[in-house]
Amino acid sequence: MKTGNFSGMALLVLLAGCMTPAAPDPDEVAAAVGRSTAAADLLFQRLSGELATALANGGPAAAVAICKDRAPAIAAEIQAASGIDIARTALRVRNQANAPDDWELATMNSFIARREAGEEWAGMSATRLEGRQLNWMRPIPLGGMCVTCHGDPASFTQDTRLALLQAYPDDQATGFRPGELRGAFTARAPLH
Repeated sequence: MKTGNFSGMALLVLLAGCMTPAAPDPDEVAAAVGRSTAAADLLFQRLSGELATALANGGPAAAVAICKDRAPAIAAEIQAASGIDIARTALRVRNQANAPDDWELATMNSFIARREAGEEWAGMSATRLEGRQLNWMRPIPLGGMCVTCHGDPASFTQDTRLALLQAYPDDQATGFRPGELRGAFTARAPLH
């Protein structure tokens, strides 16, 4: 009887060692990419709208408060509604909570290399699978509205400089020129 139990257990261990997880269905991955893209588009649209309003009504100093307080709140609202963990990161961050992980850092550097090779920002994205999760990224080039607070610090108003210093004492996110990589949208999407 002991021999029979041992053989059965050995067979189970052997079978378990041979089993590998199935690769995700390509349609499932494509759907996760679509959900990630939609979440980033929504974050961009909502944040851009609030920034434009703040700039028009209160100037660049008011826009700093939108990026600091509203951007994380908007991202949290999108995550609650979609299940997609959406955020922004950069090579030079303003908010240390947005610092990139190793994959995000390597991906942003690859975006820069791809751009230098002639690829347009608009066509770029990157994905990586981690178990049943898709990690997705898309570059954010510096646009005209963002130059006000991320461009050449010598061009900032005194109010803008003060607002940045108060909100982000360790700010690294200035000195960008229009069209340069400012950062990236990053998303984590569960595969269903």
